[in-house]
Amino acid sequence: MKEIIDVKMIEDYLEKNHFTKTEFCKRCKISMATLNRILRNQNINVLSLFRVAKEMNVPLHKMFRSI
Repeated sequence: MKEIIDVKMIEDYLEKNHFTKTEFCKRCKISMATLNRILRNQNINVLSLFRVAKEMNVPLHKMFRSI
């Protein structure tokens, strides 16, 4: 399966800001299971991805990898 979400950007954001996955999920108001699905590029809800993008202060379209 082709990766459509730029997972590296999320992982870099977590590392740069010293957030644990749990802290990040609370800030985004998503569950840990949802974050794990995003990081594995599996069955992603756009609303959840929007919340992640909003927390990271990036436009939603930047969350997608260029193909």
